[in-house]
Amino acid sequence: MSKTLLSLILATACAAAIASDTPAPFDATAVLEQQKQIRGDIDAGRGNYGKLNAATRQELRSRQDRLSKLLDGHRYEDLSAGDREQAHQDLSWIQSAGADKVEDRVTCERVRAIGSNRVERVCKSASQRRDDQKNRVDPKLDTPGVRN
Repeated sequence: MSKTLLSLILATACAAAIASDTPAPFDATAVLEQQKQIRGDIDAGRGNYGKLNAATRQELRSRQDRLSKLLDGHRYEDLSAGDREQAHQDLSWIQSAGADKVEDRVTCERVRAIGSNRVERVCKSASQRRDDQKNRVDPKLDTPGVRN
């Protein structure tokens, strides 16, 4: 398979996972093949993955090893819910590590909605997080009679 096709498969799987609470299935064989190509880019020092600093490269290799161990010889359907979530987290991290700019990197976190026990997965880029921080209202400033 071509590098472009593998990137498209991974991007589609990650985009679908980000858009919903339930992670979308993916082709484990295609993901493993893509990870081999990314590892080649890291080792050869080419592409976006070749430009990473040493600590990030080490973390990426660690996540790739964990992902390979998890997926090797298995289909997506064979994985437990926890393994699927771990695979999606690792794939998302690996994809964001290779993003062209820091602004394109997407990070996800589990957030509990106010007044609910339901936990949702919220994924945002660095620029979205910065905009949210900039537009956040400090509740102390809206409380009458409270002085700083």
